[in-house]
This record gives sequence, C-alpha cells and structure tokens, in this order.
Amino acid sequence: MTDDNPTRSTFDHGTVRSASRLILTALSLVVLLYLLTVLPGIDRVIPNTPVTIAALVTAIVTVVVAGLLIYAAPKLATLARLAVEGSWSSSAAGRDAKRDPVAENAAGIVYWLVALAAVVVTHRGLAGAVTPLLDGAVWVYDAAFLLVSLVPLVFAVARLAAAVDPLSTRIADRVAGPPDGE
Repeated sequence: MTDDNPTRSTFDHGTVRSASRLILTALSLVVLLYLLTVLPGIDRVIPNTPVTIAALVTAIVTVVVAGLLIYAAPKLATLARLAVEGSWSSSAAGRDAKRDPVAENAAGIVYWLVALAAVVVTHRGLAGAVTPLLDGAVWVYDAAFLLVSLVPLVFAVARLAAAVDPLSTRIADRVAGPPDGE
C-alpha cells in the first residue's frame, strides 16, 4: 500500500511506537495512582513516621513516571526534529548538506522541556513523602528543586534563543521570498 502523506514517511515507525508507548505508560501510571489514592486506608500514617501510605505510593509512582519522562526525552526530541524537518519541505536541499538549525533547536527545546517536566513531576510527587520528614525546613526541599529545575530551563531558553534567528530567516524567505542575490 502506497501512502503519499509526507508526514507519515518522515517518522520512523519504531521511534513513534516507542515514544508513544512510554507516554501511554506514564499516563496509565498516573491513572493507576489516582485509583490507588481512593482506596480505603491508603491515607493512614505509616507507624513511627509522619508519612502516609498514599504519600509513599505516590513517591514510588512519581519516580517511575519521572524516569519514563527522562527516558522518553530523546525519542520525543527526535520526533520533534523530524516533524520540523518534514514541515519545511522547500528547504530539503539545504538539509542534505548540513543539519537544519531550526529542527535541531526544536528538538533541543523539546528535550529540555521534557526534562523540566520530569523535575516538576518529581517535586510534586515526592513532596508528600519528603516534606513531613523535614519538619520546619520545607524551604530546603523547594530550594533544591528550584536549583535543579534551573538547569533544564536554562538549556531550553538557550535553544529557544538559538532558534529565533534561523526561524525568522526561514519565515521571511517563505513569506517574502529569498533576498536578492540568492
């Protein structure tokens, strides 16, 4: 069967399948976590600790979901790069000689935003199990995650800044045509 859809031929079946499997697994774990938190007795405190069973279960699922996000980040970045490369079909000739800077920066942005999402998910998911143990020093927990979250945020912003010039040139070429002499 022949499919003339250029978007379909752009994506590698294995990469799409793997990335979608990881995302669907993460979403399934979130639904499972919700179902676990409505079970009777899940809100009981673990003996000799200020932590509830629900907080412990949430922490475990959170670590798994964050791990899946980190594992999926390169695959999602690849899909983003392929999607951007496929969407600018008129620049295909320039892509053969070197990598497309717009596509590469888009992939980097997706990668670092997924990493940032993993940090945010981890912060929220571990809070119920960690903050009761910190007594009055909850600010240390928040400050640590703030510092960790700055790393992917800085990289995402750097990739975004690097994408502005080539993307604006590409838009100008598409709308107004290439400058005279090219």
